[in-house]
Amino acid sequence: MATMICPNCGKPIPADAATCPKCGYLLKTNVAGSAQDSQKEKSQPRGQGVVAHLKKVSRHPLKNKWLLALLGVLFFGLLFFLFHQYHLHQQAVRTQQQTTQMVNTLKQQNQTVAKQEQQIQEDSNNKESKDSKRPILLLHGFGGTYNSEKYIAASLNQSRTAKQQLIIYVDKKNHVHLIGKYQPTVTQRIIIPIVIAKNHAGEFYYSDMLAKIMPKLNRQYHIKSYDAIGHSMGAYAWINYFETHLNQTHRIIPNRLVTIAGPFNGILDLHKSDQPAYKTQIGRLWDDHVGENSFEKNGRPKIERPEYRHLLKYRHRLPIGLSILNIYGNLEDGTDSDGLVTTVSARSLGYLVKTSNVKMSYQEKQVTGSKAQHSLLHVNNLKVNRLIKNFLLY
Repeated sequence: MATMICPNCGKPIPADAATCPKCGYLLKTNVAGSAQDSQKEKSQPRGQGVVAHLKKVSRHPLKNKWLLALLGVLFFGLLFFLFHQYHLHQQAVRTQQQTTQMVNTLKQQNQTVAKQEQQIQEDSNNKESKDSKRPILLLHGFGGTYNSEKYIAASLNQSRTAKQQLIIYVDKKNHVHLIGKYQPTVTQRIIIPIVIAKNHAGEFYYSDMLAKIMPKLNRQYHIKSYDAIGHSMGAYAWINYFETHLNQTHRIIPNRLVTIAGPFNGILDLHKSDQPAYKTQIGRLWDDHVGENSFEKNGRPKIERPEYRHLLKYRHRLPIGLSILNIYGNLEDGTDSDGLVTTVSARSLGYLVKTSNVKMSYQEKQVTGSKAQHSLLHVNNLKVNRLIKNFLLY
């Protein structure tokens, strides 16, 4: 007879007993349950239970994968959006910093110029300023910035008959920004530097920007006349602007113009790394060479380069009554130039004015020695500062 061990008392009992005859422990329910489980396992084909289990397990992870993928897309999308917003914010901050720096520059005075100007300050207090309501506009040259203008602006400011309150800034999208204020007084004129962000675009672009600036000054501040200073390409730009925007010069009248180192008839090709490539439109202006050009007996240049012929063509459009002071440099080192612009190129403006048949005045002043270098003509240059102040302010 088959026996089994009672799980309660541990005594051997018959295998088919429903209860333990020794301790009375109920065995029938447990045996039935074990039999049913065994029967189910025998009734299922081999492996089918494993497959069913895997299906149950895999059903939910598949949904989780799609959810994780969606969350991943949303996360990276949010990350990109935040990065883009941060980039825009940084760009706005940089723009604001540049603007703030430019405005703060208005408050700074150049101490070196102050010392140099002491010797001509004594007699300036007794002289009256010419037309206090007429501003003085400064335009830098190729590659120039506000740093190219601040020395002349500081010199004029220290005369006590002019002060700097306003800056005109033309951004790279050709938008004109007026930074500061415009409040002329009876005794003080306003100095207005013009800063062009695209400072390698050339003199014709500069002229087009002047055509945007002048009407805005007229509308906002009711400016009807002005004096101007231009260095290098800025000098050429003013002349070209006068000739090509006749309607504006009739409404907003230029009174006096100071040209400094103007390349009216070519720039020396010195093969420097910072000059534009010759194949470009602006690079073709670097077409002059030392000793190549000179004047005829009547004052006409023997060589008339394309940019000079352009000015000659429209010279009859120069403003009536305009007074010009043309300042040029001569290093006296055998090049007959300021190191970049020859004296012939700079002085070619004289023949242009002389043959324009327009009633206007013209005078030339030469600066010699080491301070006659092209860029140094507008940097703490005592002689140039004196010439400009005497011409514009007294």
